Amino acid sequence: MPGANDSMRMSAAGYAALRFNEGVVMRYYNDAPANGNCTWGIGTLAHLGPCTQEELTRTVLPEQVNAVLQSRVRDAERRVKAIVTERQLTQAQFDAAVSFAYNSSNVNTRQTLSPANDGNMRGVVSQMMSNVMITPRRPDGSALGPAQRSQGLVNRRMRESAPFRQPAQ
Repeated sequence: MPGANDSMRMSAAGYAALRFNEGVVMRYYNDAPANGNCTWGIGTLAHLGPCTQEELTRTVLPEQVNAVLQSRVRDAERRVKAIVTERQLTQAQFDAAVSFAYNSSNVNTRQTLSPANDGNMRGVVSQMMSNVMITPRRPDGSALGPAQRSQGLVNRRMRESAPFRQPAQ
């Protein structure tokens, strides 16, 4: 049986929002001010834990960044379509759901988006807004301490949840 969102793709506006949410960095960097994870391009995780000094000197090419972005967006789209099968999302909701999936684990994505199947968009908003914690990491990638609330993620989740706050059309 086909899913309600099988024909959807992330829109140009969705890509622009994702680029804004993730940021575009043409080198390796740590994704949090202190003890973040080594990341590059448009939020692409290199590994858990901070970058080494050698990694911090690496640059990346636009072709690399764009190829990985397209692949990861297609994967996030597939995940959203596999989870939200019963309720048609608006284009803005689909774009926001893909942005969330791009930035989240499979488990968090499933927990967050599943309420949409029942039309429970408030549940989607609530779950999105609970995904605002980051875990500081040691150089080996192990947890350095308890998870901490990230204002950057709070701001991102506010933007991503906005289409789910709109009344049904």
